[in-house]
Amino acid sequence: MPSLHIVWDWNGTLLDDLAIVIESLNVGTATLGMSPIDEDGYRDHFTRPVRAFYDSLFGRQVSETEWEYLNQTFHDEYYSRANRASLTVDAVEALDKVAALGWSQSVLSMSLHSQLIEAVTARGIADRFALIQGLTVPSGGLKSEHLDVHLSSLQQDPGNTLMIGDTPDDAVAARQVGAGVILYDGGSHHLPTLSAMGAPVAHSLGEAVEWAVHQAMEMTR
Repeated sequence: MPSLHIVWDWNGTLLDDLAIVIESLNVGTATLGMSPIDEDGYRDHFTRPVRAFYDSLFGRQVSETEWEYLNQTFHDEYYSRANRASLTVDAVEALDKVAALGWSQSVLSMSLHSQLIEAVTARGIADRFALIQGLTVPSGGLKSEHLDVHLSSLQQDPGNTLMIGDTPDDAVAARQVGAGVILYDGGSHHLPTLSAMGAPVAHSLGEAVEWAVHQAMEMTR
């Protein structure tokens, strides 16, 4: 079985933070006259780039001033709550399974880099990863360009890489750089939306690693 590299998404994948994401979002949107949304409402609208998510949520194109306000308010509110979020229930077990296979692993997130390092370190798992990388530029873009830089920094062949994340954007990013992808049904999207991407969909992180093993074995056939 070939040795693979696993790139983990953070928010909504390794970190079970959807509840505080929605709380933080509702603070900003309420000041612009929006009623609060719940998890289903969030999954109905969430997309990347994030500005397009707000356009969908409001049913119109948000102005530049509104976008800047919503984006800043969300980050301020989210990071004031971030220590309340726990790792996904089987995250440590899944990381252990990858390590036991002798595979390398890293984290790539659209969270701010400094906050990501702090969050991963605070949860005692930073030493599991060859690289932890978040945004060092303004947020709101797509993940593909960041994944390309991430793999280049690791000198990692995309053909021996699998990304595990909870959004269609993760699938698009992986495919654009030539990596494989497994989607996790536990974060920001409804199951049919994930299934429509044509990638394996796991209902736990442990199952995601099982899919990774299956794909590695397929490479030898």
